[in-house]
Amino acid sequence: MSAERPDFDAGRNLLLLGERRIIFHCHHYNLFLQRSIEDGLGPEEATRLQVAAAMESARPLLTKLYAKEPELALVDKLLLAQRLFGSLGFGQADCTDLTAHGGQIRLLTSHYAIGWLAKWGTASRPVCHFPVGFWMGALCAAAELPPERLQGRELSCHAQGDARCLLEIEVL
Repeated sequence: MSAERPDFDAGRNLLLLGERRIIFHCHHYNLFLQRSIEDGLGPEEATRLQVAAAMESARPLLTKLYAKEPELALVDKLLLAQRLFGSLGFGQADCTDLTAHGGQIRLLTSHYAIGWLAKWGTASRPVCHFPVGFWMGALCAAAELPPERLQGRELSCHAQGDARCLLEIEVL
């Protein structure tokens, strides 16, 4: 499976993945953006917004990538998403417990949790909103589910002092 490799369009100076433009940001940018949204909206609304935005960026991207290899089983699609998650710099994930009915994703490392600890110390609440949305989008695309059927949350967060981040996706 090589569908997760980005293509560089030198003529337009663009990095494309699944025919979509992508850009990389460091933890400084991502976490300041996240904190600015939280300061403006409050933590609950900011979390909902960030999870939804992440899902809506991951879902169409992964739908295009999965379409390039239509013979892939659900487990293989999720493993492709797992590799993509890591290669984009978001961390190392273990999605082996995720099925078409939902499940858990263990983040062995998390760009957001590690960055938060480095910048601001221990967090008072979970901070891995993008990973929650990414995995909701990955499951939506892999199982061909409508987004409104999924709910996700972070059960434990390394930024709060937990050993690992643990995400949960529910299919309603």
